[in-house]
Amino acid sequence: MSFLTTYYPKRIEYELKGKNVFLRPPEYKDWKSWSSLKEKNKFYLKPWEPLWSPSELERSSFVKRVRFFEKLALDDSAYSFLIFESKTKNLIGEININNVQRSVVQSCSIGYWICEKKMGQGLMSEAINLIKKFVFHELDLHRLEAACLPVNKRSLKTLKNNGFAIEGLVRKYLKINGNWEDHLLLSCIKDESL
Repeated sequence: MSFLTTYYPKRIEYELKGKNVFLRPPEYKDWKSWSSLKEKNKFYLKPWEPLWSPSELERSSFVKRVRFFEKLALDDSAYSFLIFESKTKNLIGEININNVQRSVVQSCSIGYWICEKKMGQGLMSEAINLIKKFVFHELDLHRLEAACLPVNKRSLKTLKNNGFAIEGLVRKYLKINGNWEDHLLLSCIKDESL
């Protein structure tokens, strides 16, 4: 065996299918459509996301991101999914499961975005519902959390419509658009939501 051999872990394959959307892990071939969609929605997404690095949309950054999430999935600590519209097969957003905790906690959190022109059509709601089923039935976790800026009324409504309950305000929780921002912490529990 050569010391120069690079180890690439086996890909974990998941496809979550709904009526109007399907979700699957990102692949290297998705870079152009992902970077194009993010670029087109840059100003719409800016108030809700961390600051982008100068190389955010470059292929090398995307490849590193895919490899990073592959490793995290193999370690059962995070899972990344791209969201595609079923009828067109076009990429429309992304949803990630983060901070998977086992032992006595059995929880995780989600973060997500959808392109502006697909807002208000119920597609993100369907994607969140698919992720809930995956989290509670495939990963067999007990608790799912999401943090939302109090001013992000659409996201807050989507989470509430999907069985998330507000637990409280978390001060200066996440650095969004360059500033530490307060967030509402919401959760849903396995036995209560499905």
